[in-house]
Amino acid sequence: MENQSRAGRRPLVSIVLVEPKLDENVGAVARAMKNFALEDLVLVAPGCDHLSTKSRRRSCHAEDVLERAVCRESLAAALEPFTLVVGTTARLGKYCQPVYTPAAVAERAAALPAAARVAVVFGREDFGLDREARRQCHLLSSIPVNADFSSLNLAQAVLLYSYEFFRHFRREPAPQPQQELAGHVELEGMYRHLEETLLAAGFFVDDRPDHLMEYIRRLFGRVQMNRREVRIIRGMMQLIDRLRAAAGEEKN
Repeated sequence: MENQSRAGRRPLVSIVLVEPKLDENVGAVARAMKNFALEDLVLVAPGCDHLSTKSRRRSCHAEDVLERAVCRESLAAALEPFTLVVGTTARLGKYCQPVYTPAAVAERAAALPAAARVAVVFGREDFGLDREARRQCHLLSSIPVNADFSSLNLAQAVLLYSYEFFRHFRREPAPQPQQELAGHVELEGMYRHLEETLLAAGFFVDDRPDHLMEYIRRLFGRVQMNRREVRIIRGMMQLIDRLRAAAGEEKN
């Protein structure tokens, strides 16, 4: 499959739709993807039939994208294979910073090794991504629009991201050093370890570390961490764990 004309040179980009509600919207998304050579569609707990007649008609001959689409019961399960997970959001509050434009996301993806997999996650048509879904994303991205009329439908948003990937992926990639990038499962394990260790060490001011952990996720999300870097962070946490355990034994 020549996804994005990558010919084995570019990372695979997948569009992930969380709880899509309308058949026609999924069909329109498939059309937008195929316009710019994206072919990998993932549906999380869909509330519609992506293979219905309505969906097929709206896809305008992009039925192959619909037929290859993969359905997953949860976002966590859907994101397991990915190296970089980008959540799309119109919310620009302090817990969502920094927010990258579609062009910045595509530029970052284009610099990844060919073996990498990139997920761009879109929320439900009427609500977008909730906080729990955003926490599972490494980066957050938003489309700059007219503040007086900011409403975009799902297919329009997918079209804009697809165009930017197509535009950036057509360029000849710069040589990249070989490195084993950390995948989503490894990163989630690191974040869980960080939270558990910092909570036990009294780093958080209360028993609800969620907000500060969002800042920590955004901090690490600014760089594409490799496996060695993840092991270093977890090694630091393991050292803290051992020191705390030893201190506890001495007190006893």
